[in-house]
Amino acid sequence: MSEFHHQAPLPLGPDDAPYRLVTTDHVGSFGANGKTFLTVEPEALTRLTSEAMRDIAHLLRPGHLAQLRARSDLP
Repeated sequence: MSEFHHQAPLPLGPDDAPYRLVTTDHVGSFGANGKTFLTVEPEALTRLTSEAMRDIAHLLRPGHLAQLRARSDLP
């Protein structure tokens, strides 16, 4: 058996990925104990999920979509 070596699951580093703002509706923040906390209403998660599914269906390369199809139970 090989020896265990810890690796950070989400290493921090430069991020050059393009992002876009989906919405600021149903998102806010509040303060408590000197810290700021994010609030996200279910409507914001629904909107984000809808946008993500649209992007997956229409913005990925055809080859990548074919790989996803091959790995799923979908026709």
